[in-house]
Formats: sequence, structure tokens, C-alpha cells
Amino acid sequence: RNNGATPLFMACQEGQLECVRLLLEAGAAIDQAEEQGATPLFAACHQGHLEVAKLLSSYGASRAATPFGTPEEVATEEGHADIAAWLVASRGWTPLAHLETLTAARATSLLRSGASLHEGEPTPLRRAAGGAGEAAALVRRAAAPWSPTSHSLFPAAARARAARLVLSLYEIHERYHLDSAGATNGIAALDFGHCVLGFAIARE
Repeated sequence: RNNGATPLFMACQEGQLECVRLLLEAGAAIDQAEEQGATPLFAACHQGHLEVAKLLSSYGASRAATPFGTPEEVATEEGHADIAAWLVASRGWTPLAHLETLTAARATSLLRSGASLHEGEPTPLRRAAGGAGEAAALVRRAAAPWSPTSHSLFPAAARARAARLVLSLYEIHERYHLDSAGATNGIAALDFGHCVLGFAIARE
């Protein structure tokens, strides 16, 4: 450490985007300030590193005031109009709403950990509607009813519920010796089960 500056703070100050990404993925304390109170996001905005600021924001970095002002204020004062404008535009975003910044792996991780599709302004789902890129496509898939292909995008509790219901479905199928054409009340057991699972398993 240097004057209380963490490796993350120094990487943000110097605009080392991939180092910042590596440190965040490793669990670095995103809001840990140096001795005078400046945070990593403040440092990135002060130095004009837009992509670093976006990445920090996508991990939930605080935009609260430091002893030197807010990240938005320092970006304006230092003439970084692009950063100031982006901070204003993204004020209501949750981490999942940062679709242009999120990698597919990061978006999947957020979805699997239970990130809401409907919180924030605009919501991640609204931003993803018609949007390009892998993260937007993943959000749209996660918003659809549960299916085997979207299973991996659901939170742990929903995935566990799906596994129990699928297991029960196949146990019933085996118990009554039904093949794929076997029917109960005119409805094939497996087809019926697959039909209702999408409505029985909610992600939120």
C-alpha cells in the first residue's frame, strides 16, 4: 500500500482497466479509500478513465461524496464531460443494468446470484429489450419462463426447486410406467409437467 492506496485504487488512478477487472474479480474492496478519503471510483473520474468508472459502477461502487466531492463533481471540475454525462445517465442503474460493460460470465454470475430484472431505473430488463450484446441476450433469456435451457440463469433457490420438481415428474412417470405417449386425463404426463414447470418456478 502507498499512503493508504490499495492496488485497486492505484490501478483505477492509472486507468489500468484489465488490472481493475482482475482485482474486482478477485474480491478487492471496491470502496476502500486512501488515507485522505478518495475512493477508487473518485480516482478514476478525477483522472478521466471512463471505462474504468463504468467497470467499477457495474460492480456496485459507491457514488457517495468523498472529502473532495462526488465522482460526478470531480469529473465536471476536471473537464471530463463524457464521464460526468455517463454518471448522470446511469444514476438509477443496478449492476445488472450495465449491459455494455458486463461480460457474459459476469452477467451470468449476477443472474445466478439473484440480481433483480426489475429494480432500478431503467430496469435491466428494459435496457435489455432490443439491445445488442451477450449480456442483454442473457437478461432476456432469464426473463422468460423457466426451461431447461434457461435453468443455469436462475438463482440457487429456483434451480433447487426446479431440480426437485423435475425429479418428482420423472418419478411419477416411472411409477405409472408411462412412455412419452402415455396419458393421464388425456394429457401426456411428461408434456404436462414440462408445460407447468415454467410457471411453477419463479426467479424472484
